[in-house]
Amino acid sequence: MLAECLSEQGEWTQVMPGARACLFSLCERTLPLPLRLEPLHFEVLFCLAGGITLTRRGGSVLRLGTRQVLLLTDISHLTDARVETGLKGVLVAVDARGARASLKAICDLLGGLALNTEQVRRWMASRGGCAVEGSSPWSQAAFADLDRLPQSERARWCVWKSVELLYLLSAQGEPAAEMAPVLDQELTRTLAETRRYMEAHLDEPLSISTLSRRACLSATTFKEGFRRLYGLPAHTWLQQRRMERAAELLRDSSLSVLGVAQSVGYSSASQFSAAFRRQYGMSPTVYRKMSEPAQHRPIG
Repeated sequence: MLAECLSEQGEWTQVMPGARACLFSLCERTLPLPLRLEPLHFEVLFCLAGGITLTRRGGSVLRLGTRQVLLLTDISHLTDARVETGLKGVLVAVDARGARASLKAICDLLGGLALNTEQVRRWMASRGGCAVEGSSPWSQAAFADLDRLPQSERARWCVWKSVELLYLLSAQGEPAAEMAPVLDQELTRTLAETRRYMEAHLDEPLSISTLSRRACLSATTFKEGFRRLYGLPAHTWLQQRRMERAAELLRDSSLSVLGVAQSVGYSSASQFSAAFRRQYGMSPTVYRKMSEPAQHRPIG
């Protein structure tokens, strides 16, 4: 589905037989996706920004958000798939037949790891062939490591993490990843519109009471619905998105640290720096220096 959409876009890397990955960024406005996926093919999308909304027969909606992972093995139950503006991520496309020998070799190298693909197939079938992993220790660690890797290594890393996720889903008796449940269409639309508002107003103070009133929902319904749909509490998502936006500005703009802080809702550079350090493990100044192209960095 996504692989077809990205066939002429992005940067594709053949990581191993039967498995390739694409680093991509779609800046266009909202667009539909082709509802096609070859038999015995599956896709794993690591979403770095933006989102995808999948609509199933009967009207239920499944949504992929930032720093979540989408697994697709069968899209026959979908009636619509739509990309939001600014979708960015790493897509892993796998031909199960072509990758069989590679997967076996990986399992052998890991001491005879048992990868029960039939268990994965049944697990995915029980979810209509589409599942979104929300915020879990596994996904948080995967995205944290992805942030640290150079662009050239991200495709390989995501293929490796896809194999790891398959193992977690196949392991008998192991808890699978926390999967985001479906919500009714009206609530999903309301929450999605509110999230877009939050995205467009990162420089403003945004409280739960303000956001829930704007959405015409009770604070409890808003908080519970937002967490179910996006995998994070609203305040955590907002804080995370502010830091992601701050990182973009530090990399791509000449704004001062205070200017960046004010652009993401902080009046104090020191408070912003403390929050940024908690997210990225370094100060904004160090992050900016590390983001400079190697040829522009001072030697020694």
